[in-house]
Amino acid sequence: MELREAIERRKSIRAFRQEPVPRQALEEIFQQAWRAPSWGNTQPWKATIVGGKTLRSIIDECVRRVLAGGAASPDVEMPKGWPEEMDRRYKESGRRLFAEIGIERGDRVKRDAHRLNMFRFFGSPQAIYLHQDRTLSAYSIFDAGLLAQNIALLAAERGLGTCLLAVSVLYPDVIRRHTGIPETDRILIGLAVGYPDDRAPINHFRSERVPIEKVVHWVDE
Repeated sequence: MELREAIERRKSIRAFRQEPVPRQALEEIFQQAWRAPSWGNTQPWKATIVGGKTLRSIIDECVRRVLAGGAASPDVEMPKGWPEEMDRRYKESGRRLFAEIGIERGDRVKRDAHRLNMFRFFGSPQAIYLHQDRTLSAYSIFDAGLLAQNIALLAAERGLGTCLLAVSVLYPDVIRRHTGIPETDRILIGLAVGYPDDRAPINHFRSERVPIEKVVHWVDE
C-alpha cells in the first residue's frame, strides 16, 4: 500500500472485533513508527500497550467514576473552547456522526451511552497510551503527535483501526495504578487499536475536511 492510500484509508474507528492484535504485529508497527521526527532526535515519547484484564479494569474504574460524577484531572489540559469556525466544524462533525448511527439531537440517553463507549475504547481489545517526562516543554507534545500519526497510518496499512481518544486519559491516576506509568510522566493520549467491525454503521462515518484553499496560503511562489 502506498503512503497516500494509507492516509486516505485512515479514519477514526468506533467499533472493533474482539480478537486482539498479535503482539508481533504491534511490535512491527512500533519499530517503524519510531522513525517519527523529533526535536534534535530527542525522541521524547514512551508507549504503554494494555489489553486483557488490565484494560478491562481500567475501563471499569473510569466508567464508574464518570457515572459517579468524578472530576477529571488530565495531565494535559483539555480544550476549553474553539474559535467560531472551528467550533462550527466540531459541532457539525458530531451532528453528522450521530445522524449516521440514529441518535437524535435531544436523545440524552443515547448520547450519554455513546460517551461511555468512548471511555470503553469503543470495544477495542487493546489500547496504547502515549506518555512522556513531565519536565519536557509543550513542544515535545507535538513530537509525540507525530508518533501517534505514524502509528495510525501503519495500523491502517495493515487493515487495523485506531481511534485517538482524549477522554481515555481524563483519569490518569486510574491508568497509573494499573499500568505502572510513573507520576513523573504526563499521560498524553490513549489510542484504541484493533480490527474494525465492518458491519457496524458507526464505522461508515467519515469526517470531512475543509478545502485546502481555506488554510493553505502561498507567499512568493
